[in-house]
Amino acid sequence: MKNIEESITIHYTKMSKTDKAIFEQILAAPKKFVGLSIHDLSKDLQVSSPTLLRAARKIGYSGYPEFKLALEEYVREEKISLASPSETLLTSIISTYEKSLAGLKEGNLEKDILEIVDWMNEAADIKIIGIGNSALPAQQLVYSLYSQGKFYEAITTETQIYFLQQALNEKAVYFIYSVSALDYYENFIELANSINAKTVLVTMNKDAKINSKPTKTIVLPATSTFLRNDGSLRQLDMRLELFLFSEIVSYYYDWITDKQKKSEK
Repeated sequence: MKNIEESITIHYTKMSKTDKAIFEQILAAPKKFVGLSIHDLSKDLQVSSPTLLRAARKIGYSGYPEFKLALEEYVREEKISLASPSETLLTSIISTYEKSLAGLKEGNLEKDILEIVDWMNEAADIKIIGIGNSALPAQQLVYSLYSQGKFYEAITTETQIYFLQQALNEKAVYFIYSVSALDYYENFIELANSINAKTVLVTMNKDAKINSKPTKTIVLPATSTFLRNDGSLRQLDMRLELFLFSEIVSYYYDWITDKQKKSEK
């Protein structure tokens, strides 16, 4: 079952002000709303049932019954995270990022990174794809590799992706950055698979339908980055993990390439 805080974290940028207001109220007092019908919850939140249903679907739930069960599990497992009253805003922000980085550290990603770097070393080309809010982490990998003396192209618009699909290279590696693992990329990945090109999806959505399709999917922890010590729902930029992953891949790539060059001498 999807954790509600993780689901909101992953889909936060897609949410409207009304959606955010809905989840702000729910996360402020989740026990109060457990077990309510969609009609009763809508009434309490002062929104219509269709508005509430759309909000639940927007964060990845198939409908209200699945969202209702997720809320019950969220309360039952006591996954509610609240800032300590003694924390200042500064220390709260830092603590939130520390929690996010701890999740990344515990991910045991080194084996996957080493395999990806091997693919990169053997590749004729590398393309790094990301649109919308995922474009910056994609560009970060380009920059990180550039700082190591290697230059590859970032693909950051749907038009570029469309034309790239027409010229896929079986000897290339295609990185795709997508926080929520957009279904949009399914066709691109299937086309790349059909010519045995390597694809790497970097996401934070462990429940996405397309996760099984790439050659390798890296799921970074969707650690909640919400601050609620003032009762509101404010999210810190969770792409920090994606930026750091880009830097890590770049460092490993340079390190292993350098080792190989030395061994050949």
